[in-house]
Amino acid sequence: MKDLIKAREEIDLIDTEIIRLFEKRMDIVKDVAIYKIANKLPVLDSSRENAMLEKNINKIKNEEYKKYYEKVLKGFLEASKDMQKELLK
Repeated sequence: MKDLIKAREEIDLIDTEIIRLFEKRMDIVKDVAIYKIANKLPVLDSSRENAMLEKNINKIKNEEYKKYYEKVLKGFLEASKDMQKELLK
């Protein structure tokens, strides 16, 4: 039981760090949206998105985790695009 509690505590610490980094990422997404508004650029840049997905997924060393990280990363991208669309209104 102690191992389970310890594992969950470690996950909580990791989640806290992920939250901090997510908020930092979304702050930068706002900056990107402001740039896109000023330069009349579309929210979606497919080539950038595809390159970023491939680059970051390939950073995962454990092959088993790649498909799961891809889901997480796509969720981040959707959140980023949603925020940019809201800011462009």
